[in-house]
Amino acid sequence: MSTQETLNDFGYVATVINGRDPKDLSIFNPVFANKARDPLFKEILDSFAPNPVTVFQIGATETLKIAYRIGSGWSELFWGEYVNMYGGSITVADINMDHIAHSSFLASNLKYPVQYLFGDGGELIKEGYDIYYLDGADISQVPDAHIQTLNQFKAIEHTDSVVLVDDAPTKAEELIKYLEEKDISYKRYEFGNGMLKIDLRKV
Repeated sequence: MSTQETLNDFGYVATVINGRDPKDLSIFNPVFANKARDPLFKEILDSFAPNPVTVFQIGATETLKIAYRIGSGWSELFWGEYVNMYGGSITVADINMDHIAHSSFLASNLKYPVQYLFGDGGELIKEGYDIYYLDGADISQVPDAHIQTLNQFKAIEHTDSVVLVDDAPTKAEELIKYLEEKDISYKRYEFGNGMLKIDLRKV
């Protein structure tokens, strides 16, 4: 039996809240671990250090099952560690109370502050944040998910911020067209199922 199978489902998160470094991916198959979003989260946060950072995230922690540490990323772990070190705030919006409960469980046990908003992230998103992480519904769940992502971006495209988009091949189809039409630069990453970074900060 492999280590991952030994720590299946909630056994892994139990070890995290009892002291395991969640950034230690040695228990995962290297091919799987290489898909982790960790380097991108670190790259963005390092670009703000040592200043406080404010984060608005659409989509809370989907599940605490072990595979989703890589499959979903658990981004709040990284925002939380940074905010505890340098200051700032984290706001997470989701329409699913189970997802919010999972996120809140991690935050309360690992002791980083998060404000939760129950509702449609597209309606709740607003200016005033340094990082926006757009990780709402996927097109397999909601047929117009790619339109939702585009509208979320349009609401904050005038801000001085960094925007991350998860699951780019399905959620960002229309957004990529919009970015190219508007000549807004972006960068693709192969982490997870494919991600976009759009740096809107003024030089």
